[in-house]
Amino acid sequence: MKFVINFIALACWTSAAMAAPIQVYYEEEPSRAQIVKDIFIESYQIPEDLIDLKRITNCDELKEKGKLDLCLNNNGDLLIVSVDRVFISESLKIFQAP
Repeated sequence: MKFVINFIALACWTSAAMAAPIQVYYEEEPSRAQIVKDIFIESYQIPEDLIDLKRITNCDELKEKGKLDLCLNNNGDLLIVSVDRVFISESLKIFQAP
């Protein structure tokens, strides 16, 4: 019983500590960022839980170093902020490419 309680506590702590590995930042239009997220979900079958949308003031000031960070600026350009190529090739390869 003690093992089960410890396991549940560890699982809750781990899920709270982990952030989504794919971050889609946007400057103003959340609807366009949602379209990018929908493409990942529908075309590549990447689970929704792995993708977060976040509003920022300026893509040029973003210095994140996550697994895959993208930024959608006011012009509608999708910019790559950071890419962990090992993560892409090893972890995301299980998902379907269009």
